[in-house]
Amino acid sequence: MTTPEAKQSETHRRLSAGELQQLLALHERFTARKAGGRRALLTLYDLSDFDLAARDLSDAELSGAMLRRAQLANAKLSMAVLFAADLRMANLDDADLTRADMRGACFRGARLNRATLAKADMRQASFASYDERYSTLLRMRGEDARTDLTSIEAHGVDLTGAQLDGAVLVRADFTDAVMRNADLSESDLRNANFTGAILEGANLRSAKLQGASFRGAVLTGANIANGDFRGADLREAIVDSEATSRPELRHALITRYAPTSSEALANVLTRHEQWLESRGREGERAMLVEADLSGRALERARLTLALLKGARLQRALCGGAQLVMADLAGADFRGADLRQADLRGATGQRTHFSGANLMGALLGPLREVGEHQRSIPANFERAKFAGADLRGADLRGCNLVGADFTRAKLAEAQFAGAKLDDADFTGADLTGARLEDASREGVIGWR
Repeated sequence: MTTPEAKQSETHRRLSAGELQQLLALHERFTARKAGGRRALLTLYDLSDFDLAARDLSDAELSGAMLRRAQLANAKLSMAVLFAADLRMANLDDADLTRADMRGACFRGARLNRATLAKADMRQASFASYDERYSTLLRMRGEDARTDLTSIEAHGVDLTGAQLDGAVLVRADFTDAVMRNADLSESDLRNANFTGAILEGANLRSAKLQGASFRGAVLTGANIANGDFRGADLREAIVDSEATSRPELRHALITRYAPTSSEALANVLTRHEQWLESRGREGERAMLVEADLSGRALERARLTLALLKGARLQRALCGGAQLVMADLAGADFRGADLRQADLRGATGQRTHFSGANLMGALLGPLREVGEHQRSIPANFERAKFAGADLRGADLRGCNLVGADFTRAKLAEAQFAGAKLDDADFTGADLTGARLEDASREGVIGWR
C-alpha cells in the first residue's frame, strides 16, 4: 500500500546536493542584489532532510515544498512563500520568518525555539489564486487547509502581530513566547503551553483553550470573547481586572489573591522582624504567598527572606524596602514604587515589574554570606521589566536571562557580569549603561 508520504513525493522534484548548492548560491546573490543572482523558485520541490542551516532563503518561493526534517536553524526566510509547505519535524530554531507566507503549512513536531515570526501570515489557506495541486496535497495528508502547528516546540518565539486565526496549535509549547497583538481567533489551542508568554493585545476570540497553561503569562488587553478556557491554568497570569469575572474564565484556574487587612499585615511584619532578630527562635517568617498587597505602604519594610511568591503588590509603595533573599517568583509589582529597594540575592523568576519605579534599586548578589563567605546572586530570569524605570539600578551579576526590558529606562544602570542571554531591550534607554563581562547571546535591541 502506497503511503501518503510516498504519494506526495511522486509530485515533487528531488534535487541533488550539488544542484541545491548552486541554486542557493544564485539565490544569495539575488538577495544581496549582486549581478547574476536569481530568485529560488522551489515550488513542489522535495528538500526533506537537507541541511539549510544559516542559509539565506529570504523571498524564496517554496509553495508546496517538502521540508520534512530539514535543518533550517538560523536560516533567513523573511518574506519567503511557504504556502502549503510541509515542515514536519524541521528544525527552525532561531530562524527569521518575518512576514513569511505560511498559510496552510504543516509544522507538526517542528522546532521553532527563539525563531522570529513577527507579522507572519499563518491563516487558513485559500486556493483562489493557487493551483489546485496544493489542495490535493493537503487532502493527501488527510488535513484541511488550516496551518498546523501541532506539538511544535517554540520557546521564546517572536510572533508579534502574527496572523494565526484558525490555526491548529494543539499541545504546542510557547513557553516565554512574545505574542503581542497576535491574532489567534478561532484557533485550536487545546493543551498548549503559554507559560510566561506575553500575549498583550492578542486576539483569542472564539479560540479553543481547554487545558492550556497560561501560568505567569501576560494577557492584558487580550480579547477573550467566547473563548473556551475550561480547565485552562491562569494562575499567576496578568489579566485585566474585569476579565476575571467574565463567564469565559468561570471554569479556568485563576489565582485567588488572599485579602490581607492592615492589622494582619502589621502583625506579619512584626512577627517577621522578631524571627529575623532571633534567627528563627521567636516570631514567624512572613508567609505572604498570593497575598493581595496592592497599593500598600511598605516603605523601608524589613522583608528579608520573606515568602511573597505570586503575591499581588500592584502600585505598592516599597521605597527602600529590604527584600534581600526574598522569594518574589511570579509576584505582581506592576506600577510599584521600589526606589532604592534592596533585592540582593532575591528570587524573582517571571516576576512582573512592568511600569515599576526601581531607580537606584539593588538587584545584585548578596556577598559574604555564612561561614563560607559565599556570594548569592539575584535571580530574575524571564522577569518582565517593560516600561520600568531602572535608572542607576545595580544589576551586577544578576541572572536576567530572557528578561523583558522593552521601553525600560536603563540610563547609568550597572549590568557588569550579568546574564543577559535572550533578554529583550527593544526601545530601552541604555544611555551610560555598563555591561562589562555580561553574557549577551541572543540579546535583542542592545545597540
